Amino acid sequence: MNDRTISIGGQAVTVKLAMKMEDSLQAFAVRAACFIGEQDIPYSEEFDGHDFGATHILACLGDEPVGTVRLRWFKSFAMPERLAVMQRFRGNGIGELLIERCRQLAESRGAGTLYTQALPQDVKYWEKHGWRRLEADDPGKGPRRLMAMVRPVDPSKPLPDADAPGQVTLRNEPQVDTSGLPVGGDRR
Repeated sequence: MNDRTISIGGQAVTVKLAMKMEDSLQAFAVRAACFIGEQDIPYSEEFDGHDFGATHILACLGDEPVGTVRLRWFKSFAMPERLAVMQRFRGNGIGELLIERCRQLAESRGAGTLYTQALPQDVKYWEKHGWRRLEADDPGKGPRRLMAMVRPVDPSKPLPDADAPGQVTLRNEPQVDTSGLPVGGDRR
């Protein structure tokens, strides 16, 4: 287990699971500042319906939330996503601490692979930390193209040669009516 610690201005950065509503709200606030505020991501795209079925990890400097990552679970892999570090705290290793906590959690739950999707401009960051691309060609069109990337949970075990994990379903959540049923869905 990697127990690397970092400090900023003599104060330790702590990493914890979001176990209380306050923790989750802090994680959402960091994401909103980084993605909606800085990158102009629409609210409906950033908060996509997967948040309440995911594990959220929060990095704090004292009482101040400074970073977060969302971790979703699938049958054979874990998917860290929405990695966000407040702009003024970037370059201090907070992202690495958050991803290491994801790796530790995935290992404890028996997952063998971590899978993520990165923007083309962020691929080098992920590769620097042991991730490899699944798609070497065109990552797609549009302003937010994504590159599929993987890394083994246990670095001593190689990844099998494979495409993106089959269990990944990258789709928008269905729109639901006030009763919770999908709009246009079968009501039987």
